[in-house]
Amino acid sequence: MIKFSALQAAILLGLAGTAAPSLANEMVNPEGGVVVGYWHNWCDGAGYKGGNAPCVTLKAVNPMYNVVNVSFMKVFNTAEGRIPTFRLDPMIGLSEQAFINEIDALNKQGRAVLIALGGADAHVELKTGDEQAFAEEIIRVTDYYGFDGLDIDLEQSAVTAADNQTVIPAALRIVKDHYKTQGKNFLITMAPEFPYLKQGDKYVPYLTNLEGYYDWINPQFYNQGGDGIWVDEENAWITQNSDAMKEKFIYYIADSLANGTRGFHKIPHDKLVFGIPTSNDAAASGFVKNPQDLYNAFNRLNSEGQPLRGVMTWSVNWDMGTDAAGNAYNEQFIKDYGPFIHGQTPPPPSEGKPTFAGVTDARVRHGSPFDPMVGITARDKEDGDLTFSIVVDGTVNVNEIGQYVLVYSVTDSDGNVTKASRNVEVYSLKPVFEGVQDASIKVGASFDPMAGVKAIDAEDGDLTDNIVQTGSVNTAVVGTYTLTYSVTDSANQTVKVTRKVTVSDGSVCANAWDRDTVYNGGDSVNHAGKSWRAEWWTRGDEPGTTGEWGVWRVTGNSDCGGGEIPEDDTLAMSGINGQYTADNGALSLTVTLETSSLMNVNVTVTDAAGYPVTGGEKVVAIDGKQTITLNLSGVEAGQHRITATSDALNQTATFNVKDGGTVTPPPGGEHPDYVPGTAYSEGDIVTGADGNLYQCKPWPYSGWCANASYAPGASNFWSDAWDKL
Repeated sequence: MIKFSALQAAILLGLAGTAAPSLANEMVNPEGGVVVGYWHNWCDGAGYKGGNAPCVTLKAVNPMYNVVNVSFMKVFNTAEGRIPTFRLDPMIGLSEQAFINEIDALNKQGRAVLIALGGADAHVELKTGDEQAFAEEIIRVTDYYGFDGLDIDLEQSAVTAADNQTVIPAALRIVKDHYKTQGKNFLITMAPEFPYLKQGDKYVPYLTNLEGYYDWINPQFYNQGGDGIWVDEENAWITQNSDAMKEKFIYYIADSLANGTRGFHKIPHDKLVFGIPTSNDAAASGFVKNPQDLYNAFNRLNSEGQPLRGVMTWSVNWDMGTDAAGNAYNEQFIKDYGPFIHGQTPPPPSEGKPTFAGVTDARVRHGSPFDPMVGITARDKEDGDLTFSIVVDGTVNVNEIGQYVLVYSVTDSDGNVTKASRNVEVYSLKPVFEGVQDASIKVGASFDPMAGVKAIDAEDGDLTDNIVQTGSVNTAVVGTYTLTYSVTDSANQTVKVTRKVTVSDGSVCANAWDRDTVYNGGDSVNHAGKSWRAEWWTRGDEPGTTGEWGVWRVTGNSDCGGGEIPEDDTLAMSGINGQYTADNGALSLTVTLETSSLMNVNVTVTDAAGYPVTGGEKVVAIDGKQTITLNLSGVEAGQHRITATSDALNQTATFNVKDGGTVTPPPGGEHPDYVPGTAYSEGDIVTGADGNLYQCKPWPYSGWCANASYAPGASNFWSDAWDKL
């Protein structure tokens, strides 16, 4: 029988008066890769860079977080005793029952919800003899809310306070054994600051005292300044806060922990979850600016047979927060790491239970058809094919962008039930404006605010006719005017841009350039109908003659003397072929630009999603005709666009890129196009997005062939699952 103290009984009675305990907690244990996010039990957290983390409900947390740690269980008032507890902050806007219901909803999606013990400001100081009382409080809170486990997140003095290092592990062993008798696994995890994981350091007693009991460890690789690791192979001290060494730090610290080397205590690779902040606001240091650094380090570890269990972040609230200027972080963390982690390692099959194939996360373009059963199969060792017995819970509205969760379940003849959740994102690219650069015109000149202005959408095509333009320019009155352009696509996404139009009579102007005058960086002059800015000290260098990387930069047209403004400026672009072949992602692109007068031309190459291509951005000063070469790298197969702009002038061309060594598909469609989610097996041959043929690798790699993150010829990681023929 579990006994409660008078205080605990009072708390339980108080809670029972407002909500009914959770009755259906199955204690969800995510298999395969985990993405752990901490959830704030408070509102409006201040960031290290002045940003804000709002309070959010659990149901608002992105589905790709398959583990959510509720923060925190702690001692709220020392007058009540030493035993930590949990109290829902009413400012969140949820009743006790609503909070319980949200935990239950996440559980039904196959997502675990843990209670986190501690936090940076927690006062936890347990003493020998508190083991049973603390275990009972954990069980009470777990049963009441429906938590799936506990995460130890002790920091600073709490790590070694009183008898915490022995009492807390002892209490957790009691709790785990308690639920084991019910056929449940109570998850035990920890979030130690990584310097405390050195051999013999502060967190090691928790690891050793919970050996065989803990499920994974998600160390904090942030807030540690210049702390790091000495690596003999690199002959270097590799620090946690160095952006330049980030990939090496991730690899070597993980390798050290996974093998118990370089002075660190061993944490097996399949129990190691890498903890990083969601943004610069979430931690003082440790933010990974380039996600590719983590991808590369994880892939290297994976190739060496020691794949990590996943990633952890502080926090889901910061992922949904804003920076100091009010700009949304837009859940960029989960967008960067969710698909990558969930595509790393297929969950191991459970003995005796049916298994799914093809239940992988998917992205569906807005308005496109989506069948939740395409590519999904279920098999059982005794029953064989159970695909037609699959039950799907949840729906996907392809006409509304957002994240959706589908839960697949199947039951075999022995009554064994297997469930799997799938995240489906309905997305739409936003419209893009052209021809809305700032402009300068003379008093009395004619001006059409829509001349050269376009809006293009990837799904809807040309939306120019739908542009709503507000504001006006009085060409008879000197001044600076603001025009606003907005357009909304079929996914109800609105893009708004502004442009400045200056009407000038030349009365407020920089001086005309003088050959004998000394100019310092930032000084402005007028010359040859243009405004110019000096980038550094200069004398005698004529604007327009110093070349692309010279001292002078064009900042706009000018009617302030030093030359006349051409009445009919023109910009032309030629030399772009319809199709190119990239060599291992490298492509040399030659384009000819021609202008009617001296002007700065901004050249940009973007991919099908509108993202700039590496090496595809260049600004060049041109007077007449000039041919330039762009050396592109990381180019993927598909449609691309090159744009040349100067003030209100704009030229655009599209071209297609094929991967080098293209294999012409066999006639008659012998090898079908790759379709994400299809249950491919070893040896299956498909046609990739680039037209090449690919063959699914043997097990265990074949388990990744269905995942869109490994799409042949269209992803960064296809070679992990496919062989190119």
